[in-house]
Amino acid sequence: MFGLFWGVVIFCFAGSFIYILNDLKDSQQDQLHPRKQKRPIASGKISRKNAFTTACVVLLLSLSILYFTHLSTLFLWLILSYLVTNLMYVYWLKNVALLELFVVAMNFVLRVLAGCAILAVTPSHWILVVTFFLSFLMVVVKRKAEILQLDSKAKDHRAVLAAYSVSFLNTLVYMAATITITAYLLYSIDPKVMQNLESEYLIYSSLLVFLGIIRLIQISEMRLHEGEGDPTTLLFKDPILLGTVVTWMGYLIAIIYAF
Repeated sequence: MFGLFWGVVIFCFAGSFIYILNDLKDSQQDQLHPRKQKRPIASGKISRKNAFTTACVVLLLSLSILYFTHLSTLFLWLILSYLVTNLMYVYWLKNVALLELFVVAMNFVLRVLAGCAILAVTPSHWILVVTFFLSFLMVVVKRKAEILQLDSKAKDHRAVLAAYSVSFLNTLVYMAATITITAYLLYSIDPKVMQNLESEYLIYSSLLVFLGIIRLIQISEMRLHEGEGDPTTLLFKDPILLGTVVTWMGYLIAIIYAF
């Protein structure tokens, strides 16, 4: 548990460093977005100098804790990969169509791999597939919402949006959703997974995964919640989506500890 705690802290600090840099880089473009314009840097509540200083501090904290805790070498390389990849994203890759979607999705896979490295467990191949394509689905929904919300100002907010159309992004949404659901089903019936969980009931949680994904697609298609596409924001705005996620988490806890 010691390693897991510090691993989470290290990743949180490293992620904070990247997010602050990204907000600094995009502060002017964020002012064109109805929600992002309220962010501390874009709104001017925090000066660019103070934001940059904070970014340097959290990076130093992340690397210092990483050095002094002597966590696994694999975790070290995963953190460094995360930092290097995202620095490239902030200053270059975010403007490369399609590749920027892959980078965002891979960030979540790196998080899963980092957690497994800390716990010294081997992740199921299927859960990595689920993580990638679910993350890919969410970022595509987000890009689609930006195009619909900002209309002619979309490419001024995010230059890469000029390379996408709503119909193209819809195709990616349906592809990613299908792969995510299929991969989760295969994950839930993987013999090694059932053995590790000591339960054969994970398969039934796929119903909740299916419900959550089709609700996300419905929100996107119907432009509910003011056309919002950010998955974190939607999670707290939409009671059906929130209820599905909470029920899924509760079901997993039940089959692991109760059944």
